[in-house]
Amino acid sequence: MTEDRYDVAVIGAGLAGLAAAASAAEAGRHVLVLDAHRPGGRAAVDVRNGYRFNRGPRALYIGGAGSDVLRHFGVRTDTGGAPATDGIMLRHRGQLHLQPTGVASLLRTNLLSTREKAQTARLLGGLGRIDPAKLTGTTVREWIDGSARGRVAELVEMLVRVATYSNAPDEMDAGAAAMNVKAAMQSGVQYLDGGFQSLVDGLAAAAVGLGVELRTNAGVHRIEPEAGGFRLVGPAGPIVVDSVVVATGGPDAAAQLLAERPAAWDGLGPAATVACLELGLRRRPRHAGVFAVDQPLYLNTHCPPADLAPPGGVVVHAMRYQPVGDSMPADDQHRLLRELAADAGVTDDDIVEERFLAHMVVTGAIPTAARGGLAGRPAAEIPGLPGAFVAGDWVGPVGLLADASLASGAHAGRLAAATSSKVAA
Repeated sequence: MTEDRYDVAVIGAGLAGLAAAASAAEAGRHVLVLDAHRPGGRAAVDVRNGYRFNRGPRALYIGGAGSDVLRHFGVRTDTGGAPATDGIMLRHRGQLHLQPTGVASLLRTNLLSTREKAQTARLLGGLGRIDPAKLTGTTVREWIDGSARGRVAELVEMLVRVATYSNAPDEMDAGAAAMNVKAAMQSGVQYLDGGFQSLVDGLAAAAVGLGVELRTNAGVHRIEPEAGGFRLVGPAGPIVVDSVVVATGGPDAAAQLLAERPAAWDGLGPAATVACLELGLRRRPRHAGVFAVDQPLYLNTHCPPADLAPPGGVVVHAMRYQPVGDSMPADDQHRLLRELAADAGVTDDDIVEERFLAHMVVTGAIPTAARGGLAGRPAAEIPGLPGAFVAGDWVGPVGLLADASLASGAHAGRLAAATSSKVAA
């Protein structure tokens, strides 16, 4: 095998790409990973003055499909801790209210009327028993309108935003949303020591340990089919492979590497995007978190419980879930998030490091009710290109967010390995 010939190439070294590479290498294939930057993609962490910023708030769903992939490759997911439940406030019409976390706090909160408290108790109690499959094909808006009204409906919509990182109730499939809401309430999530960089580093180490060659600052301009495989064209010269996995982000980024966009990718849901404010603080804020009920705003303390700061330091993440077609100016979004931080008790003197990200892609394409939810997302196989596969948080019938990235990556890697085996034979 010559230096520029590989069994499998993976384009993109984010969570999906690294999972694909490790899976293909585990099957005994000679695997090359190419990334135009450094490993991690949106999961990479940036360090500023000792504060580790996750490029937005990141949480790993405990017991999800992504956790299964990570454990399979020996990547630790048990560091850090669960988000705080005490000290979380709900903001409604500019006023702060105690977040109900159980019967006692539900009775004490002044956010809801007596009738609304009873309705909330019934609704929250039923979420754990809900069958997400029965909601497939229904929008989040239709689901909420059929089960709640007024402030209770606003509470449910807030739960959906927090669980899915999305603000597209008129498009998003309720089955997919309910699945994550249920998982968040039952199994919970984990904030990780070192942030999601710990997952990137662990997967990269596992892949390299299996023989994967990882090249950074090595982009690919296009994929050209040729007899028995593909030629990857980029600054480093052509690379010949039997099979290829494209894990470069959303559908538009993946399509740019192909001669034409697959028709099967038409009509996908919009991307989920957010604006993020990341704060490195000297001390804990007065309130651990503030979730806006009537606005798509979130703030929570991620360190502690996770180790993301110098000794005694605190990391707080604030976020605005951007609606589809959002046109709010960046300055206005920054102002809203700073006001939310002030509501949590953060003062200018508390802030050591601050970063504002006006437009971050969370999911390449949300699963829509119109396409049948998760089952309507594109398959790993790229139509018309045998031996070419795609992976990412918008691919395959399993999970949302990092769960979808890791599950689709592992699946695409196994398919690529099997295809390479047939070509070699």
